[in-house]
Amino acid sequence: MTPKRKAAVTTTHDGAAPSLPQLCSEAADHVARARLALFDENYDADQALAHLDDAILCLKRLFAHGSAASERGSNGNGSRPGLRSA
Repeated sequence: MTPKRKAAVTTTHDGAAPSLPQLCSEAADHVARARLALFDENYDADQALAHLDDAILCLKRLFAHGSAASERGSNGNGSRPGLRSA
């Protein structure tokens, strides 16, 4: 029996977007499930690909979150506020 596929889009208990550690954990969970689908005795390539797609979506969300944080943290010239050059 193959494990049920978890939803790729998760939210926290209060409906907010998941934190960065939650997204990392979710991506890692999908990769682990993909490995199980490939190396289990019931070899299921479709299930593995579905989990890898979900992991990629998590990583894209991580990248988008990081890009947005970088945009917010920049002071217009590409440097972070609070950091000074010597």
